[in-house]
Amino acid sequence: MSTKVSTMSEQSQGPSGFIELGGEMFLVDYGRICAADGSQCGYLYEDGYLKGNFGPLTEKHGLVAIDDIEGCVFRGIDSSGMELDLPGVRVGPDGTLKYNGVVLTVINGRIATQDHRLVGEFDDEGEIYVRDREIKEPRRRLDENTQLNSYFEGNRSDGSAWTHEFGRPLYRKNLSYSDNEIIRYFDDFDKLNQPQKQYVMESMRLWASCGLLQIVRKSEGVAQFGNVRHGAAGVTGVRHGNVTLDKEEFEKEIMLYKRFGPLAVIAIRLQPYVEVRVNLVVSHEFGHQLEFVLSQASQTLITELYEKHKAKSGRYYPLPNGYEGYAEVLTPQQVHQRVFISGYARTSMHEYWAECVAAFSVRESRKMLKELDPGAYAILRDVVTNPSKMIRPVFREQIMDLQTSLRIGGEYTESLIAD
Repeated sequence: MSTKVSTMSEQSQGPSGFIELGGEMFLVDYGRICAADGSQCGYLYEDGYLKGNFGPLTEKHGLVAIDDIEGCVFRGIDSSGMELDLPGVRVGPDGTLKYNGVVLTVINGRIATQDHRLVGEFDDEGEIYVRDREIKEPRRRLDENTQLNSYFEGNRSDGSAWTHEFGRPLYRKNLSYSDNEIIRYFDDFDKLNQPQKQYVMESMRLWASCGLLQIVRKSEGVAQFGNVRHGAAGVTGVRHGNVTLDKEEFEKEIMLYKRFGPLAVIAIRLQPYVEVRVNLVVSHEFGHQLEFVLSQASQTLITELYEKHKAKSGRYYPLPNGYEGYAEVLTPQQVHQRVFISGYARTSMHEYWAECVAAFSVRESRKMLKELDPGAYAILRDVVTNPSKMIRPVFREQIMDLQTSLRIGGEYTESLIAD
């Protein structure tokens, strides 16, 4: 077993508890190993590496694995408050694990980030168990639906050289999880031109990176080109849930997106009125699919919010005489005081939700949604960051494991929905 690695800066909070070393017991306070007089005499990381200038460590340089110090044991909690025993009762491989392209270190089966944060376990059979810091479960096994592409190179616990690879079915090895999910979601993605591919990637990246695109794709269906009636840009099937997009309208959406961004103010035939539109048809139709996986309580919350907005819009911006539609139409001076994120959002609860999902998908319109409709923004934020309380129970276990996996794989980050 390799016992030393290059010394790294103390970037993460360490564990807290007690460590037995050299026949003595020491207090560990957020990684700092404290002597009897309270002074720091060493440091312990969550992954089991430690350093110091006392006892057996005085003759060692750099970081040393706790496994290689005879009689050294730590018992306590990690930086998130979960129980942590080092080195623990299990043994496992040593080496390097590339997880969705993220380089991780494996020390006696413990999986750690480059800044020594313990994120899971890896055994001699190639199984991965993750530490879920959100729900405080220290060992959740990943399966073929929640594990990302991974490649291990190193040694098994018996010292024999070993490489192990896991590839998600139909995934391309050279692409990230989110890229693969978007490609699998959009049929004939490879036939799109570069601007079309960029448009799809930008509008769906958030939903792929947080895991909800996978849940929706497997439950409801995919997006594809086809014949759409009534001049609509796209429709979502009720029975099968697949999205059908009109190719000409799709290209028009991309043109508007490139020219105006995610939101545009468009004049209507009835002067001097205008209508605000969201130029994100793919994520709009995805919003209809996403609605199908929400819990009844979530759908009720959205309905109540929509009805409240519709009543307010009716008071402040009643439909003008001669207008035959149902959208919220305004004078140019009223655009910044509008009730709905788009005119079309007024037409029904379902379209309201889909337009809010679309606006939430990219940073520019997400910021506007937060200012204009904080209630919808809060619901969508919870859908992304705490989906287990927003979606149907049948999907909750999978999304919890998947999001933990995506955090480790560098997809589901704190900056995902940053303004």
